[in-house]
Amino acid sequence: MHHTLEFLYGLERFGIKLGLDVVTQLLKLLGNPHHQFQSIHIAGTNGKGSVAAFCDSVLRQTGLTVGLYTSPHLIRFNERIQVNGIEITDEELVSLTELIRDKMGKLKPTFFEFTTALAFLYFAQKKVDVAVVETGMGGRLDATNVITPLVSVITNIGKDHMEYLGNSLTEIAAEKAGIIKENVPVVTAASGDALRVIRDVAAKKNAQVIEVKTARKIQQTLEVLSFAIEEKKYTTSLLGDHQLTNAALAYGAITCVRKKFGVSDKNIIDGFKATRWPGRIDILSKEPLTIIDGAHNVDGMRALAAFVKTLSNRKILLLGIAKDKEAEEMVKIIVPLFEQVIVTEGSYKPMDVKQLASIVKTYRPVKSIKDSRKAFEKAKGLQGNEMLLITGSLYLIGDVLSVMKKETIAAQQTF
Repeated sequence: MHHTLEFLYGLERFGIKLGLDVVTQLLKLLGNPHHQFQSIHIAGTNGKGSVAAFCDSVLRQTGLTVGLYTSPHLIRFNERIQVNGIEITDEELVSLTELIRDKMGKLKPTFFEFTTALAFLYFAQKKVDVAVVETGMGGRLDATNVITPLVSVITNIGKDHMEYLGNSLTEIAAEKAGIIKENVPVVTAASGDALRVIRDVAAKKNAQVIEVKTARKIQQTLEVLSFAIEEKKYTTSLLGDHQLTNAALAYGAITCVRKKFGVSDKNIIDGFKATRWPGRIDILSKEPLTIIDGAHNVDGMRALAAFVKTLSNRKILLLGIAKDKEAEEMVKIIVPLFEQVIVTEGSYKPMDVKQLASIVKTYRPVKSIKDSRKAFEKAKGLQGNEMLLITGSLYLIGDVLSVMKKETIAAQQTF
């Protein structure tokens, strides 16, 4: 397994190359496995993973065999590729990687092109009825855009990955809208100029646009969010007002396919209730209150801040941000809500702690600890009985969860 991951991550040397030529050729060599199952395709700046998790959970309630392809992972690569909630095994991952390497000849796929082909081949082998597929980045030239889904979803449009997708919301919207296919409905919560772009693209492709509004919140606790859509009541353990929009998007997508797959009202109720999506306003403990959240751009940080403002005893923030993000705006949103701040570096393309600390100290005193494990231990030591929030990067969240997993295993081994 080590050698397989070494090979896969080694493909990152080819960088990010947006385009469909290589992945199309690779899939053809594999017998076009993506033609062997139905799909739901999800793009957008924030909420893709949560919408995918909602859709996956609801569809599984019907008894269908459901594939789920998301990125990035938090702890293990295997998280990215699941069937009926079960991750691809190490053995399956090794076997499929070797098979694809043998078939690909002189092709030089990127990491994401290779893993997308691997996921689609796995779904075909597992004979999934439907796959819920999240784009990696953008849409038009994203490797996942080789599928023709039953419904497309564009969650929202914000400024992220601008070095690849464009500097304005309309440019980014045009890239995301690239997943819209001829005569395939598109569900979206986008607004303003971005929505106009989506409507224009959809009109040219004779694709119905279904605009969703945020679900109506009934109540929120640290355990559950209750809400209503079309006057029917639902609950989920995914917290934060932004999940009201994500649930509405998933409901819109499911509505487009419910007749085909026989999705009942009870399936939707049970599916929403059973949905899990780690690392997104994830309550690790209530006493003391410890929360992790993978907010990694401005819009994500705004959504997180809105939730944090509903809580008391906001004490310690452990923050790590990637070097290509709008750190100054993210810091401005979240840091003033806390008494103490520790900055650190996640495991992937992090902003230097000194640079991040210089931004943070405008608002609060700050400690800099480069090593994320040591930073987490320091934060826990300062926490006492009050709240600790860890955020800023999905990679930082993965680092923290890895530490906690190792601590749990070590504790179990002492008995």
